[in-house]
Amino acid sequence: MSEIKIEYLKWLGTVCFLSAATLLSSNIEVSRYGFFIFLVGHVSLTYLFWKLNDKPMLIQNGFFIFVDVWGIYRWFF
Repeated sequence: MSEIKIEYLKWLGTVCFLSAATLLSSNIEVSRYGFFIFLVGHVSLTYLFWKLNDKPMLIQNGFFIFVDVWGIYRWFF
């Protein structure tokens, strides 16, 4: 995997996490959409960690994907 793609995925995850955390902590009408933003960040980093064979971070982000999906289910269904 190229260094440029690695940096892109890391920055994508960072921007998603900061945006989603700010949105959720604002507790406004659209806050619940933060879970979708978290999901995008966690999926992108899960892909990165899978390609880099970083098992601890892969497991961590896999768990966070579960939490994101659970949050989406609880808020939207």
